[in-house]
Amino acid sequence: MKKLLENLKSTQTSKLLVVFFLLSTTVFAMSACEQKGPAEKAGEQIDQSMDSAKDSYNEGVEEVKDEIDDHS
Repeated sequence: MKKLLENLKSTQTSKLLVVFFLLSTTVFAMSACEQKGPAEKAGEQIDQSMDSAKDSYNEGVEEVKDEIDDHS
C-alpha cells in the first residue's frame, strides 16, 4: 500500500486529481454557504428581535430622560 501511494504521488495524473478535488471541494463549499439553513434563519430572527428590543429600550430611556428634564 505504501509503494502504491508513493507511486501515485509522483505521477502527473495524481497531481491533476488532487487539484481537481481541491477545486471541486472549494466550489461545493462556496455554493453551500449561499443557502441559508433553518438554524441560520432562526439566528437572524433572534438578531432582529434583539435589535428591536434594544431600540425599544433606548427609546424608553430617552423618553424618561425627557420627562426628567421637563420636570427639573
